[in-house]
Amino acid sequence: MISDSVIDTKGRILIPKDIRERMNLLPGMKLLIKIENENLLILKPTTDEDFRKEVNIFRKKLKELQVEPISFEKLF
Repeated sequence: MISDSVIDTKGRILIPKDIRERMNLLPGMKLLIKIENENLLILKPTTDEDFRKEVNIFRKKLKELQVEPISFEKLF
């Protein structure tokens, strides 16, 4: 999804409504801004709750794939 936006005289950028709704961006929410290969990226940080959910999903998948414990070195 791509939308146009303009930087105002105070350096603010308006995120279009359709993007805010799709990304569930709410007023007062903090975002991360990053420069990568001369591109400006605006990132929604992962909440602690979302991170825990992802870790639990990863653990379940790992248990399904492996009967024996995996050493740390083999994971990375």
